[in-house]
Amino acid sequence: MHIQRLVDLEDFEFDTLLVTYNHKNRLSIELGKVSEIFEALQADGLVGGNKVYGLRGKDFSYQGQPYYNLIFIGIPEKASPRRYQLQFGAAMKEAKKFKGKNLLMTAIGDDVSYWLSSAMKGLILGDYTFNKYKSGAAEATELNLGVLTGMDAASFKKEEQYTLMMANAVTSARDLFNEPANIMTPSALANAAKAVCEKNNIKFTALGKADCEALGMNSFLSVSKGSKQAPQLIVMEYNGRVTDNDRIALIGKGLCFDSGGYNIKPGNSMLGMHGDMGGAAAVISAMGAIAEAKLGINVTAVIPACENLISGKAAKPGDIVKSMNGKYIEVINTDAEGRMALADAITYAIRECGATCLIDVATLTGACQHALGSRYTGMFSNSEDLTAKVVQASVISGENVWRLPLGEDEYPDINKSDMADIANVGNECGATAAARFLYEFVENKPWVHLDIAGTAESKADSEIYAKGGTGVAAMLLYEAVKLMEKPYKSY
Repeated sequence: MHIQRLVDLEDFEFDTLLVTYNHKNRLSIELGKVSEIFEALQADGLVGGNKVYGLRGKDFSYQGQPYYNLIFIGIPEKASPRRYQLQFGAAMKEAKKFKGKNLLMTAIGDDVSYWLSSAMKGLILGDYTFNKYKSGAAEATELNLGVLTGMDAASFKKEEQYTLMMANAVTSARDLFNEPANIMTPSALANAAKAVCEKNNIKFTALGKADCEALGMNSFLSVSKGSKQAPQLIVMEYNGRVTDNDRIALIGKGLCFDSGGYNIKPGNSMLGMHGDMGGAAAVISAMGAIAEAKLGINVTAVIPACENLISGKAAKPGDIVKSMNGKYIEVINTDAEGRMALADAITYAIRECGATCLIDVATLTGACQHALGSRYTGMFSNSEDLTAKVVQASVISGENVWRLPLGEDEYPDINKSDMADIANVGNECGATAAARFLYEFVENKPWVHLDIAGTAESKADSEIYAKGGTGVAAMLLYEAVKLMEKPYKSY
């Protein structure tokens, strides 16, 4: 989307007018018959409250234009950044119905800097489509957005650059997620990460099977044993403050396909398992944004990428493997593979990369999806300070998180194994059990686990979402890392 700052309506020929209205039904702009149309729609119950409604204008004109599309966007009182994104995303869906290409909106008032970026992100994300494999699909036309505002040019440019960077991170993560498993193999995922590194001056490393064997990463490798696709441990190292000893590790689950292994998934559940690398997609895209913004902080991404398939070499229920950490793991269920891969990735981040703080992102448990649905990411943590940062980042980014309990006191034996140090499946509370399993490997480092099983994919084409990957956590990770920047000392 091309965004243009306007100081006069005559500077922009628009075909679609975006009009917001507040809880008092006060309109952001009035041209021609806009007020009359709003009143008529209000009488019919089509606008008011939080409703978004669009119509193709045919019987009114402005400055010689025969007509323009008109979209009313309800903005509730004290709307959050999340709400602005959703409302403007819904407005974009209306604009697309009318094939609008040149959109005009106003951004006037004292609080513009609070909501403008969220609104623009909503429009961009609402325009996203993935038609790569649809023969004959029309090429997407770049949209133009004119913003009539009193914001000075420098401030507006800053908002525009930030908006495009964040929206690009989300759409890039969506693109990675939406690729089918025959295309997005572990090696292809590594190449995608490498491309981001080369573009943004990030150090890239990909460890193969032999490298991981030498490090004792048997937990991770046990997941990949059934596939002919070689596993890849992807490492992206960004050094934004070389004088600082602190280093954040972002760890993304990179299961490029998950059949469930010998604990095979039902057919309906297996469809869509190409997206079991949604955590990896978010981490890769967030790293690109972190480097593009030149944040003054050290961040390393670690992504265990592999496939969980069935063959004569695949892991079996009852197997016992020794993790890089040294703990022995009993494989109760081969479909609890994500935590097996993440356990060694966490250990690698701490012992080989010097991580002092950890955030992992994973499409980990159906239990979390059942608990929180498709709009809240489950969060677990051993650190109140890091939790506070992530919660603050969730508000800024507009990505919902909800903290769930680790339950150390209430469920002390949740992952107990009779045969090994720990079992890879708990005896109750599936999302908590998975988080507690990971907790056993963080070595007392501040840590947050984000379970995006419910939020990584959208089943509907609505608001800021298209069917398929949502790109969730890409913005959240960027904002969390940004909040952890330290002020520079002056000497």
